[in-house]
Amino acid sequence: MANPLVSIAVPVAGIIASIAGRKAASAGWGAVFGEDAPTVKAQKASQKEVAARRKQAKKEGLSAAEIAAIKDPADEQPLWKMMLWATISGVLLQGLRMAAKRGAKAGAERLTTRRPRANRG
Repeated sequence: MANPLVSIAVPVAGIIASIAGRKAASAGWGAVFGEDAPTVKAQKASQKEVAARRKQAKKEGLSAAEIAAIKDPADEQPLWKMMLWATISGVLLQGLRMAAKRGAKAGAERLTTRRPRANRG
């Protein structure tokens, strides 16, 4: 039977590693490309912003063609960038998560197991 501290520490380490890795990947993406990472959260925010701009354009009385010309910049993103983000967010972050879980398991087991008595015969 596994030690309860180990069974608690391993998932927590995985969660912390995934959060830290995602933030680091997003920051790195911004530093390299000068734009927000194409995360689900960023795509939803972009869709909301475009919908708000279209709604404002309707209120201002612009023509249907002008309203249709308002496009989401996330839709115009190149395929290679989306593939690169999928690779970074999938493979690399999963590897980081696995390494954190293994390290937490080994560390927690080392801390919680009893050491044998010293042989002072």
